[in-house]
Amino acid sequence: MNEGTMKLFNWQATNFLQQKQQGMIVAENIEIARQALFQRQLQNIKLQRNWQFPRKPKANELYELINQLALLLKSAVPIKQSLQLLLQNCTVISLNLWLGRLIEDLESGLSFSQGIEKQGKYFSQQEQQLIQVGEMTGKLAQVCEQIAQYRQQSLILQRKIQKILLYPMLVLGISVLLTLLLLIFIVPQFAEMYGNNNASLPAFTAFLLHLSEGLQQHFWQLALLFILVLLFIRFRLKRSAKLIKWKNRCINKMPVFGKITQLARLIRFSQALALMLRSGVPLNMALQSFLPKQQSWQVEKSYVADPVLNQAVETALYWLNQGYQFSDSVASDFFPMTAQQMLKIGEESGQVAQMLQHIADKYQQDLNHQVDLLSQLLEPLLMVIIGGLIGAVLLGMYLPIFNMGSMIQ
Repeated sequence: MNEGTMKLFNWQATNFLQQKQQGMIVAENIEIARQALFQRQLQNIKLQRNWQFPRKPKANELYELINQLALLLKSAVPIKQSLQLLLQNCTVISLNLWLGRLIEDLESGLSFSQGIEKQGKYFSQQEQQLIQVGEMTGKLAQVCEQIAQYRQQSLILQRKIQKILLYPMLVLGISVLLTLLLLIFIVPQFAEMYGNNNASLPAFTAFLLHLSEGLQQHFWQLALLFILVLLFIRFRLKRSAKLIKWKNRCINKMPVFGKITQLARLIRFSQALALMLRSGVPLNMALQSFLPKQQSWQVEKSYVADPVLNQAVETALYWLNQGYQFSDSVASDFFPMTAQQMLKIGEESGQVAQMLQHIADKYQQDLNHQVDLLSQLLEPLLMVIIGGLIGAVLLGMYLPIFNMGSMIQ
């Protein structure tokens, strides 16, 4: 089975108490969907095709899946039965297929961690190692719960960064759109008026009129070029290591955005490493899990997406293998001096995992401060940009009128 053969259906039915229920189900066709609902002891089943486009599961959907799995395992439900229950309620086609293949792997004799590694999706290399340790120690439920908590923290952090980045992009997009509307629909009216008077125009006004004329003549070509650039960014930029490195360098050099990116990287690394050390994964093995493996597309993707982290981990591993302590091995441009000192205290007290979590909590507060600061700076700055763009167009159009008024005086 693949995503092309699976379909999503909306259903309505009544249970054995004649209570109305509704939901969604993934199946190959409507008859298989009806049979699956009938096996749940549902009656008066009504099915309708839901034309959901194939997509990857969202980060919050993966968090919910792992969190529900942890709750089922803590309730002493066996892993195979837990996955089957999750499969019944999973309405994302790609995730539904992944769960089905994972259950087949368990039935063939593979362990949960081996099945996840074979599928190579949705679980990072760190999480795969944690699950393997959980299986060996009989603490799979606790490990899944810790992974869910880590995912929740990462999700909160990701949403904060997305919020602070989305707002200026949205406002700038609206301001550019308004400026284009002025140039395409309003400026031509001024051009017609000034053309009838045969008056000499100021240089800025003439520039705006030529720009407006060019936009009208080549609008569809420019729109197509814009769409092609967006598609290039969407599909090529995310797959090119060189372009991603260039993008990361540009972001890191930006005054406030660079600081936010560095803090987010440090927080994620500290949280993930603390989780692995608490679960009993050796330090060297935990650090190795941040580096790419060619057979895992997801880990390779994470490697390309953050080469700064991978360079720092490679450096730390090199010096660890030379006999240095971890606090002395991490680079100062990745791990600030304060964090290195905290890490050294953790090594001396034998509480590296706890200290890494303290580091994550401390720099989370710094990140919140940077986000608040950026929000305060962006609001007036964006207002100035919007006012400047629209005001410049209006000023350029009214300059000849102002000149005529001064000549009359």
